[in-house]
Parts: sequence; C-alpha cells; structure tokens
Amino acid sequence: MATFPGSAPAADARFTEALSSLGFSQYEARCYVGLLGSAPQTGYAVAKTTGVPQPKVYEALRKLVARGAARQLPGEPARFAALDPATLLDGLQAAFDERLDDARRSTPDLTDIPQPSTQEDVAGLAGRDAVLASASAALHAAVRRVYLSASAAEITALANEIAACAARGVDVVVLAFGRITLDAEGVRVFRHASTDGAVFRHHQARHVAMVADSRETVFGLAADGRAWSGVHTANAAIIAAVKGYIRHDIDMQQVFNDFGAQLVTAYGPGLQELESYRAEQPRTADRGAASARRTG
Repeated sequence: MATFPGSAPAADARFTEALSSLGFSQYEARCYVGLLGSAPQTGYAVAKTTGVPQPKVYEALRKLVARGAARQLPGEPARFAALDPATLLDGLQAAFDERLDDARRSTPDLTDIPQPSTQEDVAGLAGRDAVLASASAALHAAVRRVYLSASAAEITALANEIAACAARGVDVVVLAFGRITLDAEGVRVFRHASTDGAVFRHHQARHVAMVADSRETVFGLAADGRAWSGVHTANAAIIAAVKGYIRHDIDMQQVFNDFGAQLVTAYGPGLQELESYRAEQPRTADRGAASARRTG
C-alpha cells in the first residue's frame, strides 16, 4: 500500500476501505490514495507505488476521472492528479443527499400499491447439500427441542451437528428410517420399523424433516433417492404439519414396539393392509352389480 507524504500506512488503509464502502473498487481506491500528496503521476508510476497491476491501473484511473475524483493532465505521457479529499467527500455527500431526496420524493407514489399484511419467507431448497445445510443451521440455532425424521444416510451426515446440539442441552428426538449408529449422549432415537418393506418399499426414497423449537422447519425429499428438493420456513402452519407428521410416526413406532405381533397378524408384514384405503374404489355401477351378486 502506497502512502502519501505526512500520512501513516494505517490511515491510508482505513481511507482505502472507506472509499471501497462508498462504491469505489479496491483498485480505484488504491490508485486514488496513491495519487494523493504527490505531483501528477503516470499510470506506470501509480502502478509502481500502489501495487495495482499495470493492465488494471489505467482502467482504474479512467474511472477515477469519470467519477471526478481525479483529473488527467494534457500531454504525453498521460499524467493524473487526485482531487482534494475534502472536496471529493463533499461531492459524494452532495450526490448521496440528492439521491436520497429523490427517493423521498418518490415515496408517495408507492402508497397506492397494495401491501400484504404479513409476509413469511418460504425458502426453496434445491439439492441434498442445500437441504443438509439448512438442517445443520436449524440444529445450530436450536435452544429447546428438535424433532428430526430422516433417512439413515442423512442422519449420519448430520451426526456431528446433532451431537453438538444435544451437548448444549437441547432435547433432540430422532426418528430414523434405516439402521444407524448415533453415538450422541442425550439424543432419543426411534427406528421406523413398523412399515419396513411397505413405506418406500423400493428403498430409494430419502428425506429430511425437522422442526426446531417450533420456530422453523426444514423438509426435503428425494423420491427417487437422487433429485432433492425442499423448503425451509418459519410458517406456523407448515411447522405444525411437519411436527405432527414426525410425532405421529414416533407414536406409531412405540405402539408397534408394544403390539407388533398383533399388528402384523391383523395387517400383514410391513402393515401393508393399512394401505387398503389407497386402492381405487369401484364405480357406482360396479358396486351395484357386486351387491346384486351377493344378494342374488
């Protein structure tokens, strides 16, 4: 970083960063500071004192001239001089004030645009990495209770975040689809065993469903095991739906643990007979014919 006479390197660095925050590129800010406090300089000299690459220095100097922050002197080779810093900042202040006044004057034109009473963000998630990143962020932010239902591979991918969450004293309840080893103290794990071979019978589907503190939910699904999509939201209705879905599944696993043999006898392996309501119902005429055959 070049310095100009009477300045300290730290002051130059602060001023360069200040210019960057005002919309100057790093190269423009460094070239401007390099021009200060010296006689007009060629682009080659500016590049040498500032460290800005020579192919970039002329572009940066032209932009400074266009901004009014520097001027190009006539003659060859071209030489450049910086505008006084106080004058430059006064000009930037005046330009900002003018744009701010324009914005204020435009505000009444917006009053006729209907504004929604509430806006809730529902962020779409594309890909497994995005789903896992959102789940990890929710685990990191949780302070009270987390419900997590997920495929074994996704639980394994989140194992460190789950353990860290529990270590902070968060109550973590996990429902695992598939066999997992989760060595995390304080985590309550339930295995979804009652519908083995019935739900996701081809074993390709994978999912992540999470509710953190009843405050946010993440839901992601790959029906074919590869193409993931999902949502991350604080919408209360979606949170309630996902929480109910996870808790109902956990309740069913506890019932199955206690009455599994009777349930299998009643509904078959994998409790597949529970799915009978999904079968297409016969048309009205077909039902009438079937009834006539039964009574004829």
